[in-house]
Amino acid sequence: MKKLVFLILILIAMTMDSQDLKKYQWQNRIVLVLSDDETNKNFKTQIESLKAASAGCAELKLVLYQVLPNQVTLHHFEAADKKPSPNSSDLYKEFMRSKDSFKFVLIGLDGSIKKEQSTIMETEELFSIIDGMSIRQAEMKRKNES
Repeated sequence: MKKLVFLILILIAMTMDSQDLKKYQWQNRIVLVLSDDETNKNFKTQIESLKAASAGCAELKLVLYQVLPNQVTLHHFEAADKKPSPNSSDLYKEFMRSKDSFKFVLIGLDGSIKKEQSTIMETEELFSIIDGMSIRQAEMKRKNES
């Protein structure tokens, strides 16, 4: 019985992080920057690079999740809003493999993974990938018509 209760609690916790990402579906693109350690050079460089390009990130409707084993920080580029959550991260468990020390994940407006890599994503390449997406193409067309 205790095992069943424990299993249910784990499933509920896993669903909560997934639901957190789902609230952005069709509203924002999501960037997950994951690391096993906040002092990881790639982690720090990737975060700094995205923040330096915050105007472009806001235009592309990006939200950033900085994901560590025991903490997740959410950053909204449009509002310059940063919300740390000192909870353990199911996002970390879902996206990181045991051999990974760093990972970059791009999730599109439709909620699907568009790019996943274990190296730094240059902002120019990120913007180019997003600009090539059909939904982004439609956004740019609508913007040019108005």
